[in-house]
Amino acid sequence: MNKSKAIDTALANIDSGFVKALAEPARLEIIKLLILHGASDVKSLAEHMPQDRSVISRHLTMMKQAGIVSAHKEGRHVVYSIDGSATLEKSERLVNTIRLCLSFGCC
Repeated sequence: MNKSKAIDTALANIDSGFVKALAEPARLEIIKLLILHGASDVKSLAEHMPQDRSVISRHLTMMKQAGIVSAHKEGRHVVYSIDGSATLEKSERLVNTIRLCLSFGCC
């Protein structure tokens, strides 16, 4: 496999949904709140954020799809928490991809 093909293969393994989910300051704030306060529902998160509940809910949906948070129902409420193992695995995969690309001598 030539260098260009190897780089293409490495970059294709990047989880763009995961990276996109981490690229929004509001989603980073949600991560911070979940780490600080533990599992929370949208109403609890909204008490600490300027966004409407509907916006926070959309952020959480995207974060769930990206594997950053998990959710479970408690009565009528959906409670979200950080999916630490999945987030760590995806972060490590991203770092390893960057390391591989750097090994080709770009920088």
